[in-house]
Amino acid sequence: PGCSSGPSQSEADDGGALGEGDEGAAGDDGGVDDASEGGACQPACSVGTKTIALPFSKYPQLRNAGGSALHKVPGYSDPSCHLDTIIVAQPSAGTYVAFSAGCPHQCCIVSFNATHAEFVCPCHGSTFDIGGQVRGGPAPNGLQTLSACADECAVYVTIS
Repeated sequence: PGCSSGPSQSEADDGGALGEGDEGAAGDDGGVDDASEGGACQPACSVGTKTIALPFSKYPQLRNAGGSALHKVPGYSDPSCHLDTIIVAQPSAGTYVAFSAGCPHQCCIVSFNATHAEFVCPCHGSTFDIGGQVRGGPAPNGLQTLSACADECAVYVTIS
């Protein structure tokens, strides 16, 4: 599977729900501990020192189309809100997207609405499409896009 700042590919194809976590693998050691795969996986995605892994064993909702997860990244600070939280979603089977989770309006944490394939801010109703662009509401600009890539082990997000 290729990596990009937009959608990435995987094998998952079921429905899912929003989840939240605060830990994950980081760095470029080449392996991800994923108990559901029977041990360490060897990533098919490019990983580096600014890549974090969200293993499917810890974030099973990301295996499913419509699934999403919030993840705190120690040391990360998004450019508009200076928050350390990212959101990763699989809006359709095999397509992964990742963004800084802070709404650019007043920095509330967005969630993913799988039914409408959009990210929603709970504070003032801003909505964002699966590309992170503003669909409606008071947000002055879109969500900060991050690169996402997935393989059978995990979703990998490169932070900047």
